[in-house]
Amino acid sequence: MEHFGIEHLLFTFCMYCMIGWVQESTIESLYHRHPINRGFLKGPYIPIYGVGGLLLLFICHPFRDNGFRVFFVALIACTALEYFTGWLMETIFGKQFWDYSMFRIAYKNRISLVSSLFWGVMGLFVTYVISDITMFVLNNLPHQFICAAGAIVSLIMAIDFLNTARKQIDVDKLRSTFSISNISSHIVRFDVIASRMPRLRARNAEKNIDDTDASEYNGNEEQDD
Repeated sequence: MEHFGIEHLLFTFCMYCMIGWVQESTIESLYHRHPINRGFLKGPYIPIYGVGGLLLLFICHPFRDNGFRVFFVALIACTALEYFTGWLMETIFGKQFWDYSMFRIAYKNRISLVSSLFWGVMGLFVTYVISDITMFVLNNLPHQFICAAGAIVSLIMAIDFLNTARKQIDVDKLRSTFSISNISSHIVRFDVIASRMPRLRARNAEKNIDDTDASEYNGNEEQDD
């Protein structure tokens, strides 16, 4: 992907957004036995899949020769992305867009062990299967089509997002979360934690010195005996 331009990345992003929508909508529709449009946008795309797909393409490629590394890198990166996206959307829109409360091991219902393992498997699938298909598509489609399709779909997606955000955004919660007082309180909390770190390090160093002295003293006593 290194030799491709921004138009190829934009086209790939849109393609992954639509593939993600097809996957999630199909699974949910089969589970509930009626058509379901997954995602918070009206169109057939889910942006987090576009971001996640590109993320996997770039961060997993250096570890392509080791499947275990690909699995764990994808697991960690996508879990972090899913948690941050869930928190951000809950902060902006005031509601939760996915819920993992049905799983035993979950954190704030934004991430779960099952979903994290799924992202690891998806990392393997993207690295060893989807990446080759993506390269084939980008190398064989006309450049004009890639530019036009990427630009048009991105524009439609942006309009859809702005229209949805305008209707669903929770202004009061957004203001309180990103208010100066709230940000300042988090900064102060971080400063307090940071200020305690040197003290903890000093205590640990003193403890190690005491342990070393005690062991040396005991060794000298044994030698005297």
